[in-house]
Amino acid sequence: MTSLLWGLFSMPIILVIVCAEPNCMTHNDLQNNMICSPGSSDYILERGLVSDNNRTIGISLKACRIIDINKESFHSLSSLEDLDLSLNSISNLRLEIFDGAPKLMSLNLSYNLLTAIPLGFFNQTPNIELLDLRGNKINILEEGFLDPLKKLKHLDLASNLLIGKQLSPYIFNINRHIKFIDFSRNEMSDTSELLTHAFQEMNILNLDRCFLTGLPNFALRHNMRTMKQLIMSTNQINNLDNSTAFVNLDNLEILNLAHNKIDSIVGNIFVPLKKVKIIVLRNNKLKSIPDNLFRDLPELANLDLSHNLIDFIPVNAFRGAPLKNLNLSDNKFTYLTDNFCLELRNSGGKLKKIFFNDNPWQCACLFDFLAEVKRMGISYNAVKYNGKTQVCVTEQFSCQRQQNVNAMYVKLYNNLINHKQQ
Repeated sequence: MTSLLWGLFSMPIILVIVCAEPNCMTHNDLQNNMICSPGSSDYILERGLVSDNNRTIGISLKACRIIDINKESFHSLSSLEDLDLSLNSISNLRLEIFDGAPKLMSLNLSYNLLTAIPLGFFNQTPNIELLDLRGNKINILEEGFLDPLKKLKHLDLASNLLIGKQLSPYIFNINRHIKFIDFSRNEMSDTSELLTHAFQEMNILNLDRCFLTGLPNFALRHNMRTMKQLIMSTNQINNLDNSTAFVNLDNLEILNLAHNKIDSIVGNIFVPLKKVKIIVLRNNKLKSIPDNLFRDLPELANLDLSHNLIDFIPVNAFRGAPLKNLNLSDNKFTYLTDNFCLELRNSGGKLKKIFFNDNPWQCACLFDFLAEVKRMGISYNAVKYNGKTQVCVTEQFSCQRQQNVNAMYVKLYNNLINHKQQ
């Protein structure tokens, strides 16, 4: 019996230590940045893990399985400027948690489970310039919650549950210096025109996937004159018939209206955009282009008209525009104007690249156009013309440049494509 007990006590004991809290390391060569990796289970952040170091400038707790934050978790971090708490499961924020980090300038709370930001939460962090709240479940923004952030420049609210018409039009009254704001993947139709009335330095406004049915007035106000990039892609906008819509946006450089339902455009709508460099109208329902639509836009270099229903485009539409890249692919073109590229260049264009694939080309017209493109050294999508795919239809041996023949060639092309797919 004694020998048996001795044998039991003499067996090696293996201790398995499971660490639930994140593992954090400080990198002095990166200006005292602390980078943490997740532990083995969900974790409530508390004082001691990253707190009480007045030399720490940056802390990353990204994807560290944090589910809650205790009050003194960031105590005595007087030099902290950059904090990343993204990709966790934080659902609530206590008012005092950042009281120990008064110099905080960048706060990333994206991809958590937040439903709201409590009023007064930013009272002790007035230096925040970048606030990222993307990918939460925020459905309400209380008026005044951003008031302490008078230096705020970058605000990301994308992919939340906001409803624009429920937002107070005065919620940004104090935040006059915001340069970037992202509302994408929220419901922003019927939003008050006054929502953006306080902005003085706006550069980029993202309204992608916001259920817009028309151009929103809050994006087109006179105080938005400083805006350089306006994104309204993947909405339900069906026309651009207001010729004064962009009259205030004379500094705009990029206009993205891709993936809408636009079927008509008034000819002079882009006239005010004298600094626009890129216009994207891809994936709409345009059938025709007014002959003055892009005329006299002295900076326009890139234009995407692909994936529409256009069967004719007048060269005059580009007169005075120094186009470098033009995408006409996947439309209903059976021909282009004779010497299209040369005429474009003579009218001010500087064409270097053109896409024209996946149109129901008349073969004679396509051969003529390919010859011109090659002769002028213009780049195109050559892989589409390798002899292995249907690129044109032959009915005549000469190019028929009359719009009344388009329907016939479109029908022939569609029949050929459908036959190959069967």
